[in-house]
Amino acid sequence: MDPGGIDKVLQKITTLARTHIAGREELYDPAQPFPFDIWAEMGRAGMLGLGLPAEYGGGGAGYAGLVAASSAFVRAGRNPGLASAWLSHTLIGRLILGQSGSEAQKRDYLPRLASGALTAAVAISEPNAGAHPKRLSATARRDGDSWVLNGEKAWLTNGPIAGLYIVLAISEQVGERKQFSAFLVPRDTPGLTQTDAGSVDFLRPTRHGGLHLQEVHIPASGLLGELGDAFETISKPLREVEDVLGLGLGQGGRAALLDLLMAAIQDAGITPSEEQFDLLGGLTATQSALNILTTVLSEGLDQELGFDPTAPLLAARRLSRQFLMDFENCLNSMQLPENIELLRLFRDLTKSGGLASNVDRAKQGKLGKSLIRF
Repeated sequence: MDPGGIDKVLQKITTLARTHIAGREELYDPAQPFPFDIWAEMGRAGMLGLGLPAEYGGGGAGYAGLVAASSAFVRAGRNPGLASAWLSHTLIGRLILGQSGSEAQKRDYLPRLASGALTAAVAISEPNAGAHPKRLSATARRDGDSWVLNGEKAWLTNGPIAGLYIVLAISEQVGERKQFSAFLVPRDTPGLTQTDAGSVDFLRPTRHGGLHLQEVHIPASGLLGELGDAFETISKPLREVEDVLGLGLGQGGRAALLDLLMAAIQDAGITPSEEQFDLLGGLTATQSALNILTTVLSEGLDQELGFDPTAPLLAARRLSRQFLMDFENCLNSMQLPENIELLRLFRDLTKSGGLASNVDRAKQGKLGKSLIRF
């Protein structure tokens, strides 16, 4: 997609978010259903298929364009939850089905994903196991020309609203070595039931949940990609791309926090102190640095990353957490009237940012050990 094209898309996305999302309180009520009316608007605006090839009804945007779209969407709508649902939907179409699917599978599913007629969820993680391959236990066994799936899955973004699941399961095990394959499982397949495993109380209105698979029969045509290659070709790339695209969500969320803070200061008629101006300047500098890191990493994805993204991703998430701590200090120092929208956005960003903290610490420890030769 050319720069002029993405600019028009970003304007359309910004208008959509301001019109249909910003200030819509029922989006945060857990008793309310998922807002399919907004989802339909996103489909009509071309957002749901933005990253898919034009031949399947998509917009042909690269990863840098998707990051920019995510940032614009969150800043204008002030709702990172719906952006999270969109990012998951987008990556399943572009990265998983788009790269591992057969031509028949792509023709069947991608146009429906682009229009919003179908939503999909990827099922990798499991209760008490996360996504660590050594701990995963869901299985797929052959039964003539079909496969039979058994196991539990958790933390599925869009799980409760999906019409299609991409399930990773152990298709063969030799000793302790597991080989994983991916299977396309329609929602109404007998033996598949939804659970609450992995549901969360933030990032509304996105829904999260789990699956129980008991003797779920899948035809041979339901195998996605090559047999035994799913962890290397789907799980690993998905994590890397998810991490980078998530930076766009954070970028827009931090910008929205600053927008709300500036509006609150002006509404209260407060003139910040020198110390508070220093805090605001630090927030601006951190946001600028994160914007640069986000641009480099997203453009690197489009160029197939000629570098290891681990360190810059860790740095970006560390800076993001520091921004949120500094923002809280700045907010507390000003004693502004309570702003529910600002506090809710801050909570969503803080909680979602903390999800990867344990993984980040493990990676940082590995980097630290690489500096010393024992």
